[in-house]
Amino acid sequence: MALPKQASAIYSTIIPSTDKPIKFKPFLVKQEKALLLAQQSENQIVMLDTLKDILTDCIISKIDIDSLAMFDIEFLLLQIRSRSIGEIVELIFSCDLCDNPKAKVKYSFDVSKIEVVKDPNHTKNIKLFDEVGVVMKYPGLENIKRIESLDLDSIDNIFDVIIDSIDYIYDGKEMHHAKDQTKEELIDFINNLSQIQFQKLRDFFETMPKLRQDVKYTCPICKLEHNKYLQGLDTFF
Repeated sequence: MALPKQASAIYSTIIPSTDKPIKFKPFLVKQEKALLLAQQSENQIVMLDTLKDILTDCIISKIDIDSLAMFDIEFLLLQIRSRSIGEIVELIFSCDLCDNPKAKVKYSFDVSKIEVVKDPNHTKNIKLFDEVGVVMKYPGLENIKRIESLDLDSIDNIFDVIIDSIDYIYDGKEMHHAKDQTKEELIDFINNLSQIQFQKLRDFFETMPKLRQDVKYTCPICKLEHNKYLQGLDTFF
C-alpha cells in the first residue's frame, strides 16, 4: 500500500520583469538537499542547473523557465524559500575597523520582503543614432550559463554576450529581429557603432535590476556605523 503524501499549499507572487502573476508551491526535502549539494560543489553551472530544476518542480503556472531574467529567478527562489524553510534569515556581521572578537552584530531580515531594485536610468530600448536603436532582452538561464564560462576581459566574448541579448534592431518603423540575422551581420552592426553608442549597450547589463538588501548596523565596540548591501542568492540561503 502506498504511503500517504502531504498536499502542498499553493502561493502566488508577481514576476518582477513582466508584472505577471505566478503560482508556486514550497520545495520539499529532496529539493533542499539538491540545493545544498549544489552549493557545496561551488560549481556555478551545477548551481544554475539545480535552480532550474527547483523552479520547474515548484512553479505551477505555465511558464518558460529559460525566458526568465536572472533577477526574476532570484526573486522567485526567495519567495519559494520563504514558504519552504521560513521567512527570517539571520547573519553575523563583523566590524570593518576594529578586530575585537566581540565586534559582531546579528542581523535578521525577512527574505519574503526583499524586492528587486531597479535603476531609474535602466532601459531595454537603447537609442543609438537618427531613428536607429536596439531593444534588448534579459539573459535567460542558458545565456547566464554561457556567460559563466566566458572570459569577460575578452572583447570577442563581450560581443557574444551583447549579441545574445539583442531582441531586435529598429530603423524608424522597420524592425530587424536578431534571430533572423547572421552573427556576422550583428557583429558588423556593433563594430560600426561609436564608443559612446557601444557603452550604451554595456550600460544595459551594468544597470540591470538586482535583488538587493540594504544593511545598516553599528559596531557594539567602536560604534562605527556600517552601510552595506547583500546581493546574490548564496547570501540569502
